[in-house]
Amino acid sequence: MTPANLPESADVVIIGGGIVGCCTAYYLSRQGISVVLCEKGQVGCEQSSRNWGFIRKQGRHPAEIPLMIRSLELWHELVSETGEEIGFHVGGTLYLSETEKRHQANERWMEHARNFNLDSRLLTVAELEKLAPGIRNQKRGGLYTPSDARAEPGPATRAISRLATRHGACVLEHCAVRGIDIEAGRVSGVITEQGRIGTSSAVCAGGAWSRYFCRHLDVTLPQLQVIGSVMATRPTASCMQVSLWSKGMGMRKRLDGGYNLACGGTADCEITPDFLRFAHRFLPTYLKSKETVNLKLNRRFLKEAAWPSRWALDRETPFEKERVLDPRPNMKLLNLAYRTMTRTFPELAGIGIARKWAGMIDVTPDELPIIDAIDTIPGLVISTGYSGHGFGLGPGAGKATADLVAGHRCEHIDQLSFSRFR
Repeated sequence: MTPANLPESADVVIIGGGIVGCCTAYYLSRQGISVVLCEKGQVGCEQSSRNWGFIRKQGRHPAEIPLMIRSLELWHELVSETGEEIGFHVGGTLYLSETEKRHQANERWMEHARNFNLDSRLLTVAELEKLAPGIRNQKRGGLYTPSDARAEPGPATRAISRLATRHGACVLEHCAVRGIDIEAGRVSGVITEQGRIGTSSAVCAGGAWSRYFCRHLDVTLPQLQVIGSVMATRPTASCMQVSLWSKGMGMRKRLDGGYNLACGGTADCEITPDFLRFAHRFLPTYLKSKETVNLKLNRRFLKEAAWPSRWALDRETPFEKERVLDPRPNMKLLNLAYRTMTRTFPELAGIGIARKWAGMIDVTPDELPIIDAIDTIPGLVISTGYSGHGFGLGPGAGKATADLVAGHRCEHIDQLSFSRFR
């Protein structure tokens, strides 16, 4: 995209081409609203293509469950609307009860399932072995939600992006947004590396970049990043279709016949200047999960410390200098996941690994997303902080964000406001 053919204006400009940004663009454009989506790299190039691919209601915080129920309904619609193979499959989600503590946690979550009339249920060991052929060494059953699904994150995000363009949205890759133009106290445009786009509404759906982008606007967004490491096995004849989570392992069947495999519930967190700024806000969450969060001090601290808190909009910014967040996977965690997999499914021992990767996950202090209009800057909406839950929530979150921008009644997001952090 060059300045010569950059759109002069649009009703809405979306900042960030991940799953939420693409879904927001689709649901806005379907209403006849003109939309420009700007992505500094490529659509879905960061966490939206690097996650596990779970589309689950199971295990979610009750504040997310209504939005997730709606999102799963929209996933079913999108399968036919895109007309593309995105690997969508209803195979259910299974959480193992490998310890008494985990078993009790699964039992407690069933209270939420009953409150929302979900089809979740607790399994006996015999039922578990029937559901997951080849599983071994299980002394307890598990928690199972048969209506949960899965999909291929990268292909799904890109397919929704193309669906949005078919409805009139303009999707610009390699077009970083440097900042927002504000006149008379409200949004009047966005400034990209290619030039200005006039608009009265902007959506910040920048994932792990949202905190830094909002800093320039004097909007304090409490958000940190954690690194999730994943690998893909080679294709196998194993027929387990359920997406499984346990301590030390998360796995789901891939479209190519292999499995995505990760160390369930464990991630790395780099110590950065923002980590120090928000330590007091994140401390309660960290204390509850410190056994599964590895703190790391490395070059990232100095790199982000050198970023300006204010920047000129006519010069190169960190958004252009680092177009794709591509952290290194944690081999220790991946090796643990592999050992756990082969102990749980002996028939997979020796299966080859096709590739390994990592993604940067945007996390809020309560591990719930923010979907809200910013009252100090009329015209600005934030949809971020999905805390590793964003892929499954993508269509529901995009629809809610689009409704918020369009001035329609927004369901299911009452507990996801920005004001809860003030």
